[in-house]
Amino acid sequence: MDIALITNGFFITPKTEEIRMLLKRAFEDRGVVLSEMRNDRAIAWQNDMPKVDRVLFWDKDVLLARRLEGLNIRVVNSSKAIETCDDKGATSIAAMKAGLKMPVTVIAPFTYANIGYDNVDFLRSVTDKIDFPIVVKESHGSFGQQVYLARNIEELKATTKRIAPKPMIFQQYIECGNSDLRLQVVGDKVVASVRRASVNGDFRANATLGGIMTKYEPTKAEKMLALQAAEAVGAEIAGVDILPGDVPRLCEVNANAHFKRLMDATGEDVAGFIADYMIKL
Repeated sequence: MDIALITNGFFITPKTEEIRMLLKRAFEDRGVVLSEMRNDRAIAWQNDMPKVDRVLFWDKDVLLARRLEGLNIRVVNSSKAIETCDDKGATSIAAMKAGLKMPVTVIAPFTYANIGYDNVDFLRSVTDKIDFPIVVKESHGSFGQQVYLARNIEELKATTKRIAPKPMIFQQYIECGNSDLRLQVVGDKVVASVRRASVNGDFRANATLGGIMTKYEPTKAEKMLALQAAEAVGAEIAGVDILPGDVPRLCEVNANAHFKRLMDATGEDVAGFIADYMIKL
């Protein structure tokens, strides 16, 4: 059995290295030595078939993942899943197609880099569908970054113009006490769950922004939503963010979510669950 782990060769931080080592050790504990490769070194794989059966792809290099799939290598998550999760607009389309509950969402119209928005008249359609405050999200962003709250039309216009020409979405603000849920999905199971809560008044609850995590037992509806969301985007391994309430709503899906703090909060061996899943494929 030959399994490779792909990580990014340019975004190397203590957090990314922590995840890489957790995965490496989990496989070693199960008698499997990973073949590790940074995406910049994997250029050598462009023409030669790597000697691996499957790849755990812990990066967003969609084209590399697609190239490996073209060599008939099993890639987890797939290039399509990575691409969909990395684009909040594409994620919302997949979720809507699957009929999943989520905040009312409007995708901003495409514009060109050298043009931006020379007018923002389309925002009238946004405010017709969504009441203030409105959450504005850049389509590409992680760790709660590139997410903004517009409380009135002036703030909405200013935020939209500032972000342009980057793609973005507009979403209904759901009041849930500055908290959300992160459910870790591996295969067809939710293996760990936490509630994330802001302690500084920020409407974003991400741990990177100062939020705290506590172990959480999700309801049946929340588990079902997480599994359905992962399936909708085609992700076999996913960190699914849910807005709690009488009716839980999907926030977003992460194809290669950081899980160290989640492991610390829950005591669950997420890296081990991932290793077991990859080994059994």
